[in-house]
Amino acid sequence: MTPEGFRYATRTNGEVTIFHHGKMAKMMRDADAKAFLKAIKDGDDEQAVMASAVGNDGQSSRPTSGTGASGKSVHGDGAGHAHKEFRRKSGAS
Repeated sequence: MTPEGFRYATRTNGEVTIFHHGKMAKMMRDADAKAFLKAIKDGDDEQAVMASAVGNDGQSSRPTSGTGASGKSVHGDGAGHAHKEFRRKSGAS
């Protein structure tokens, strides 16, 4: 089965974040991020590289947790949901 649904984003500080179906799957820094970007630049199949990086390469599943102090939501990139305004209910009628 061919991996699909992955995308990645880079930051100016060198971090790379991989998303799977809009949810953050992995954040890489330093040597891991550089190796990932090199594999992408070398022309390897992007979806396969991202699947391998997050551990979704057809082998046993591994739990992931989103961590990091980025400006984005830890649980997703926001692409799956539109912005919604909420109105506070005041209790008084």
